[in-house]
Amino acid sequence: MSRVSRVLLVLATTCLCAASAIAQTYIPKSIHFEGSPGLDSAELLQQTGWHQGVPITKAEVEAGMQKLADTGAFTGLSYVVNDTALTVKLTSAAGSQALPVRFSNFVWWQPDELLKLVEARVPLFHGDLLLTGRLTDQVQTALVDLLREKGIPDAKITSPLFSRGGSIDAVALSITSPEVLVGETRFNGAIPSLQPKLTSFSHKLAGQDFDRLTVTDTVRQTSAEIFEDAGFLDISNDSPVFAAPRKELDHYVVDEEVTFHPGELYRISSINLQPAAPMSAADLTKALNVKVGDVASAVALRLAEGYLARPYTERAYLMAKAHGDLHKDPSVHTVACTFTIVPGEQFHLASVDTTALPPAAQAQLAKLWHPAPGALVDRSFQVALFDALRQLPPSIHVTAQHSLNAANHTDTVSLKAHEAPHS
Repeated sequence: MSRVSRVLLVLATTCLCAASAIAQTYIPKSIHFEGSPGLDSAELLQQTGWHQGVPITKAEVEAGMQKLADTGAFTGLSYVVNDTALTVKLTSAAGSQALPVRFSNFVWWQPDELLKLVEARVPLFHGDLLLTGRLTDQVQTALVDLLREKGIPDAKITSPLFSRGGSIDAVALSITSPEVLVGETRFNGAIPSLQPKLTSFSHKLAGQDFDRLTVTDTVRQTSAEIFEDAGFLDISNDSPVFAAPRKELDHYVVDEEVTFHPGELYRISSINLQPAAPMSAADLTKALNVKVGDVASAVALRLAEGYLARPYTERAYLMAKAHGDLHKDPSVHTVACTFTIVPGEQFHLASVDTTALPPAAQAQLAKLWHPAPGALVDRSFQVALFDALRQLPPSIHVTAQHSLNAANHTDTVSLKAHEAPHS
């Protein structure tokens, strides 16, 4: 059974002569569409391929109905003919999910320009695609034709769903053949001392599959990290400007230019430590990797949390966490830092599993290291374990894996042997 039949294709016989005539040819003086609020009748007519006042056969009517059905926009379709008109009755597919399109790598056009070109070729398409129906196929065909007119024959287009933040929010129309790759990235307004890192970033980006949105996001995120790690916390950049694609062998390469606005350098204006027993503020100050007056490097401030937790983990508070609350003052380009420590509980040894070691290694380790049951898993515990493992034969490389039980505050140590690394 044809798809048109499944969507309720009905031929009304309100006029016997009209029904007989359409078996041969029928001249519709007018063509009407009912039940299609918000849809352009001219576009519906263009989709069918029919023309008012032009002879049409029953096969051509059914072919036009099939084209409407193929869009996926309707759950019900029927038509009625009489002496004066061909009337098509439509039932819209209410609730059908439509997603906006995103042109991933069609760098020969700006997205808005390309959208208008496709709209002119595909009736009923206005930037959204249903997840059912064949309108996507028509859009892909139009894109292939546009690329052919640009001198790119036999292009292949895919339309994967695009997700961001875990939710699907677009249909990503993409050229998969020929490949479109990222070329050279040039930077304007960069701090000279950061140029080597930006150059390295440019080299890593070159040769990757080009995607307009992904490249823009990657440039923004990575460049922000580079500048912020150097203390330029107000960094922003203009959207990349993409050059016209250039052909290299069997693929195309897209160069880009990015302009940065780094702002002023930030420094640390104050550090407020909120210790928890058994450590004091003086103890934490000794462990801290930054001081007042230092450049407010984003990476250094992130590392500070680890440095402040270390004195606690060395005392068996293995789940200790330090949290930094940073207050940025753009008026004077400073950062005030407050670090709070939550030590949690001390962890004790639950057991040591040596069953994965060779018997000889088990015996030797038992002589070198015999921790007390329930011992605190503190720095002295870790040092004793490391010293014992270091004394095993060079042919045996042993690693220790710690499995923490947060409910019981215990640590199970599992030892495993590996082939010794080559010197």
